[in-house]
Parts: sequence; C-alpha cells; structure tokens
Amino acid sequence: MTKEQVLEFIKKNPVFGLATIDGNQPRTRMIMMYRADENGIIFTTGADKDVNKQLQANPAVEMCFYGGDQNCQVRIDGLAKVIDDLELKKQIVEDFPFLKPTVEARGYEVLITYSVQNAKATTWTMETNELPKQYVQL
Repeated sequence: MTKEQVLEFIKKNPVFGLATIDGNQPRTRMIMMYRADENGIIFTTGADKDVNKQLQANPAVEMCFYGGDQNCQVRIDGLAKVIDDLELKKQIVEDFPFLKPTVEARGYEVLITYSVQNAKATTWTMETNELPKQYVQL
C-alpha cells in the first residue's frame, strides 16, 4: 500500500488495537482513532487510565487496524506525542458525544490527546503472509 492507501484504509477502519509497554509487560486495548493525516494519527484517552501512564513512561507504540471485508491488517509503529490543544479536545468531544458526560462532570483535563508520529506502516494479508514485510513512512 502507498501512504495514501494506508491513510484511507485506517480512516475506513478507525478502531484499532494499541500496544504499549507496562514495565517489561506488553499491554493491548482497542481504541477509536479520531483522525489520520500527514501530521499523525490522533486518538484520545483518559488522563487517569493506565494506557496514559504507559505512554508517558514509554511513547513507543504499535497500532493494528483490521479491515474484515478485505481480510487485511495494517500495522503501524511510531511514537505517541501528547497534543495540548483545548480546541482539538472540544472538537473530539463534539464528534464523539459519548465523551460529553465525562467532560461535563470532570472538565477537559480528563482527556489526554495523542498523535502518533514518525510512523511506518506494513500490511498483512493471507496472500502476502510468506513475503518479506514492506514498510511505508507515514
């Protein structure tokens, strides 16, 4: 896939597995992407969640997006960087209304927004399973 094809794929399949490191133990969870473009892959999480603590300690991540209709995985690794942008948080809450009650009760400080940068992606399908991995810079 080209960079543009990767970005289109993850926009169509915005729920991904996020892998982090907790000490010497890997941790994964499902996250919903907010936006992806040439500036990074943006997602938000709770400030008090373990995932935030893990990202603060070690920003290296791997994301795995799956498109069932294409039987394809896109795996992306990079560094998660905090974005301190109140207007972006407001836009995320507007676009993801399930966050609104939490923000109304606790304020926008409850959310931490990240952008995965310096990322590279590789794809996997059954057809390419035995081939060497090819990477594209995002």
